[in-house]
Amino acid sequence: MTSSPVAPDAYRAPAVGDVPVKLVATDVDGTILSYDEAMTGQLSARTVEAFQAAQAAGIAVVLVTGRPVRGLRGISSALGLLGPVIASNGAMTYDLAADAPLDHQPLDAEAVFAVKDLILDLDPSVAFAAETPKMVHMEESFARGSLWFDEQRRRAVGIRDEELMLGPLDDTLERAASRKPQQPLRSHVPVLKLLAKTRAMTADEFIAAAQERIGHMVTVTHSAPGISLLEISAKGVNKAQALRRYANSLGIGPEHTIAFGDMPNDIEMLQWAGTSWAVGSAHPMARSAADRVAGTCDDDGVAEVLELLLRGKLLR
Repeated sequence: MTSSPVAPDAYRAPAVGDVPVKLVATDVDGTILSYDEAMTGQLSARTVEAFQAAQAAGIAVVLVTGRPVRGLRGISSALGLLGPVIASNGAMTYDLAADAPLDHQPLDAEAVFAVKDLILDLDPSVAFAAETPKMVHMEESFARGSLWFDEQRRRAVGIRDEELMLGPLDDTLERAASRKPQQPLRSHVPVLKLLAKTRAMTADEFIAAAQERIGHMVTVTHSAPGISLLEISAKGVNKAQALRRYANSLGIGPEHTIAFGDMPNDIEMLQWAGTSWAVGSAHPMARSAADRVAGTCDDDGVAEVLELLLRGKLLR
């Protein structure tokens, strides 16, 4: 698919049919950024141009992603979006321009370790990591085989030493070493997202088993293709509820919002938006949740939709 730029004076009022579009919400990895470029953050020129044109047309744009805040500054800058972002699957809304949180919804301290224990009962081989506002805490078994375990590779992609804490989560998250029987399990470190990885079952099998065991306590989803990796947030936390709160702050309703995504952690957002697209390379569950299907991420599917939007060629 080749780029087809349009001069600004050729754009019509952005709308889907006769409904004005005031807000674009988009996932990042696998949606506007290919998984091959996930660590470098190198967006295509067509994608950058399309998002900048959308903003020039008066549309608010927000990134809504499973990434932590620290993984968004470069991408946001490239898109001209150095402002609010919704990160960690909705657990953190952050203003990059002010370098300050707008809203955050961490896991209950007691729930972190209770959930961890229940997952280990399900599969003792599971490895864990935890996203906190300042860094990622990661067990060595979780990091092994990845760039997180290799100092040179980490530094090559810009991950600073202070952004990673290696070790058992019970230690790095300060689980109480001893407590009275009725005392709750506590952590002094706020956890935005607990990660659990296994090689003992497929991603779909893992999430189904986890939903049955812990779904009444927390939100469980996944977004990493080809990896059996659970992403666990506080109960009720997802991209849609955070996006709804942000849109409300702008006075924008779902009918004036369009959304893009590719994985199960995008499902609620795709369902909430007035019109939504899954990219052609999306997980089947995301495709089923979306109203429409765009081109693949590698073919700049989101950029193509935005170009059509700005030309007034999107029908309901």
